[in-house]
Amino acid sequence: MTTRLQALTRWLRRLCCAAGCTWCALAPAQQPALYGIRVGDLFGLIDAQGHEVLPAEYAEVKVGDPLVMARKGPRHAYFDASGRMVVAPQDAWTQPFSEGLVPTLAKDAKGQPRWGYARPDGTLELPAAWEHAGPFSGGLAVVGQTDAWGQLRFGAINRAGKLVVPCEHEKLLTPAAGLVRSESKQRSHRLFDASGRELTPAGIDFIGIPSDGMVRVWAGRVQGYMSVAGEMSIPPRFQQASDFKEGRARVWIDGRYGFVDKAGQLVVPARYEVAEDFSDGLALVKAEGRTQFIDPQGRVVVEPQAERAWSFSGGLAVVRVGGKHGYIDKSGRTVIEPQFSFAQPFYKGLAYVGQGRESGYIRSDGQFVWRSSGR
Repeated sequence: MTTRLQALTRWLRRLCCAAGCTWCALAPAQQPALYGIRVGDLFGLIDAQGHEVLPAEYAEVKVGDPLVMARKGPRHAYFDASGRMVVAPQDAWTQPFSEGLVPTLAKDAKGQPRWGYARPDGTLELPAAWEHAGPFSGGLAVVGQTDAWGQLRFGAINRAGKLVVPCEHEKLLTPAAGLVRSESKQRSHRLFDASGRELTPAGIDFIGIPSDGMVRVWAGRVQGYMSVAGEMSIPPRFQQASDFKEGRARVWIDGRYGFVDKAGQLVVPARYEVAEDFSDGLALVKAEGRTQFIDPQGRVVVEPQAERAWSFSGGLAVVRVGGKHGYIDKSGRTVIEPQFSFAQPFYKGLAYVGQGRESGYIRSDGQFVWRSSGR
């Protein structure tokens, strides 16, 4: 992969992460998928048919909910999923929309500049009352106020603007799944729900990000799981573990990987040297040097004949054969012949690939809908 392609791959991943999405489909789940493109140092978007929604002429593009933010120089404009400009280039808003709102500076009742939250039409939904305002996620947003000692302290508000977690924390991490975590300088974590109720289990000093209705927790060096409702479902006992995905979590027991369910039962025995999380109904594992895909009960479904394989997504998995990348289906049949210098997972019908000096998006039949070359 060339340096330029590597840079493009990193940018796509950052853009996807910022949008809270998987690989290259950049729109929130309820909106049409959008895919990032790059030409030189400028960025744009295409839709699932390969049509340009935004031409690659912007210094920055971030997909929000419901609008796409695009920047040229110091000014930002906002577009809908069809590429129609909804908010003309301006200086007041500089963050993406999230859950229908964007942080905006406005005057409070005393005429002081404070942060509030605006709708796409520019009207304030939540009044200017904060010295810091973060994006909404899972119905919560982190806000900040200066205390009597001049220190900025953080709390969390709900969509009604009610302060549910008081502004008394050194740091609040971005909310997820209706939960928000605080972190002190000692890096001890506390967890709060959308009502502000503390859910931190006794003896827990580090808390992960909610995933599949569960939260990974640490007690010293061992890991376990609590539910998003605050119940300690699986007390810490694993030296290594991963987040729950599709009802299973990968754990390390006596030098091998297996999978537990949400009750903590070892439903797939720990017998694998290598294991990936479940994705698209299957998990990629290696047993006795043989690469396999297993179902949630541990039954072998596919043994790919390839130098390397990656997890399934959108019904297809990337494989590498003879130094080239292609795709197989869940029967193990090659559906797109190995021909790419690199290949990323399919999501909502498209996958990002490289072929020689070109890169672009392909459909599940292997045909390009957009190429970087000649642009």
